[in-house]
Amino acid sequence: MLLYGPPGTGKTLIARQIAKALDCEEPKIVHGPEIFDKFVGGSEKKIRELFDPAEKDMKMYGDESKLHIIIFDEIDAIVRSRGSGGGSGTGVNETVVNQLLAKLDGVDSLNNILVMGMTNRKDMIDEAMLRPGRLEIHLEIGLPDEKGRRQIFEIHTRHMKQNDLLADDINFEKLGAETKNYTGAEIEAVCRSATSYALFKDTDLSQLGHQDEKPKSKSNSKKDDKQSAILQEKKVTMNDFLMALREIKPAFGVDDMELKNYIRGGIFNYGDRFNKVYQDCMDFIKEITVSENTALLSILLQGRNGCGKTALAAKLAIESGFPFVKMISPESFVGYSPLEKVSKIVKIFDDAYKSPLSLIVLDDIERLIEFIHIGPNFSNQIL
Repeated sequence: MLLYGPPGTGKTLIARQIAKALDCEEPKIVHGPEIFDKFVGGSEKKIRELFDPAEKDMKMYGDESKLHIIIFDEIDAIVRSRGSGGGSGTGVNETVVNQLLAKLDGVDSLNNILVMGMTNRKDMIDEAMLRPGRLEIHLEIGLPDEKGRRQIFEIHTRHMKQNDLLADDINFEKLGAETKNYTGAEIEAVCRSATSYALFKDTDLSQLGHQDEKPKSKSNSKKDDKQSAILQEKKVTMNDFLMALREIKPAFGVDDMELKNYIRGGIFNYGDRFNKVYQDCMDFIKEITVSENTALLSILLQGRNGCGKTALAAKLAIESGFPFVKMISPESFVGYSPLEKVSKIVKIFDDAYKSPLSLIVLDDIERLIEFIHIGPNFSNQIL
């Protein structure tokens, strides 16, 4: 079984809960990079040791053997595509993949073992690992919907609610609607940040470092008791959560700060031509939003250098309100190898197809296409 999806969506947590729900031996959890060893043959030996208990049980008890579970976290670090150059250059990566393939579906394959892998880079896994008989079940753990986000907020604020530390103005429905594209891990970070805002909003931080410099007198003890009582009376309010949302932004979806940097000087209406271009583009965006049959629409903005094409595209991207918006520019690939450039382009478009509405801006597209003399696959991926 392969669980894949964006980071922070709970793949490892789901795998552990599946293991708990099954009547099996204690599951073995392996973090991807830990499998590699500095000695020759050490990595392959670790793979064989993971399967040894299941093999012994199968020989001793046959079909009555208990279920054994092996969980590979970040499995893409172990089973990268052979021949892709993703290994260390020593061929260790390929021999580890071969050893794992032999154990999963080789001559001595077992029926008393369940292997689960988690990754956020399914595209980097060797194709032989993904065929039926190996990691044949692929489950995508995507971003939570509005109902799921509301439930995650309720889970992470459960202890605060039990200790009467949540204010009455908390609106989980609004928080669920405001956290579009947030993962479960990011929602947990929002809850922690809101708690920090509530704890320190009325605290004089300048006095915290001087509390232990003098011996406590009776008056100081009363003062400390008063401060403790104030801290106990503090509650996390809706405003604390809204401030936390300003601080913590989702990694998936829209990067408002990056887009706003392209229009720091603002947009100026300089005539009828601008109005027509702007209105036509907004009509196209509305057509995609309303129509269910429009699968893909592309727009080319052309003009002289410095006439504001990128700024207009950024403004349209912000005003579209789409859940997924990305800006791709040649500067984004400085220092990348051709294969890394192709991989990043593929990742952005794969994420875009997962969203119901998405908008991708290709800035300086002629410079992006010029990468064809460095790596022809790069421009092919854009096309």
